Amino acid sequence: MISSAKRGGPVLSSRQKLILKAIIEAYVKDAQPVGSKRLTEMPYLSFSSATLRYDMARLEELGFLEKTHTSSGRVPSELGYRYYVEHLVTRDQDVIENFPLIDEVFQKNKLARESATEEAIRLLSELTNYAALAFGPDSDQNLIKKIDFIPLSESEAVILIVTDRGHVQHQSISVPEGLLISDLKAVIKTLDDLLRNRKLSEAVNILTQAFAKREIASFVEYQTQLMHSFINAFARFATDNFYLSGVSNVFSQPEFESAKHIKNFVEMLDRRELIKLIGDQDGLKVRFGSDLQLVPMENCTVISIPYRISDTEQGTIAVVGPTRMEYRKVIPLVEYIAVNLGKLYRK
Repeated sequence: MISSAKRGGPVLSSRQKLILKAIIEAYVKDAQPVGSKRLTEMPYLSFSSATLRYDMARLEELGFLEKTHTSSGRVPSELGYRYYVEHLVTRDQDVIENFPLIDEVFQKNKLARESATEEAIRLLSELTNYAALAFGPDSDQNLIKKIDFIPLSESEAVILIVTDRGHVQHQSISVPEGLLISDLKAVIKTLDDLLRNRKLSEAVNILTQAFAKREIASFVEYQTQLMHSFINAFARFATDNFYLSGVSNVFSQPEFESAKHIKNFVEMLDRRELIKLIGDQDGLKVRFGSDLQLVPMENCTVISIPYRISDTEQGTIAVVGPTRMEYRKVIPLVEYIAVNLGKLYRK
């Protein structure tokens, strides 16, 4: 079910609903304003031109359609799209033909969840021609259970960070000449004692506090490099569960002709602002520009749906595209991929 909030408002007649649906789906195809002449050519709209013009004027009056300055035709407003998504959209049955491609991705990567997620998001962006993204649960509240140190040679080693959820992050480090592996191992043990059972969100602050610096003060020259290694490792917990594909697809849409608009959009993705706005609520969500309240998203829609990772964790996949989006095609695709991702994590 599409759980965009139902709003009170005018009740449309069956004919007006049919006309609104036809206009939106025609406009989605070619981004051209729709006039009554084009509607009369549609076999399922067997109404007179006068009737169609009257209902189009009424839909415009109610705020579901807008008239452009360059054409006598109409285009859907955000309110029109919202009504369409909540009441009129049907799932395109032709999309089922793409399901075997999705099945193949999960079958091929059934033992590698990260690879399956990454490839599924890439395929989703190709099938929809929009940007697709996925992100796992927020790891900031996970607890650090162990920091380990594995020497590979006299000059190389690997730091392992393990959380209470079983997530593991590693960071390769170089051991400077003159520093004994045994001494460095003792430093790592000190940091393990310092950070164990602390939240990931607290780790960087703790590392930069004076106490932590005093604990490794005997390695002053090496301290900065070591600290950066740990900070990089903790930072990757936040980025490794984020997958993004097909951003250039969004820029090929006529709604993204402004270089400034493109720059703002890319910066927003870099700052992960979209993740905060999508959240982790249950069910399929369709968010429009006014819901997102971000300048780069004013002409965009985000369709998102969670997938279950465990009893207490869930991830989310989403598609970002213009408000003039093929909802009939995108919705069943994100639903099907979310179901498969959930199955992957239950194995």
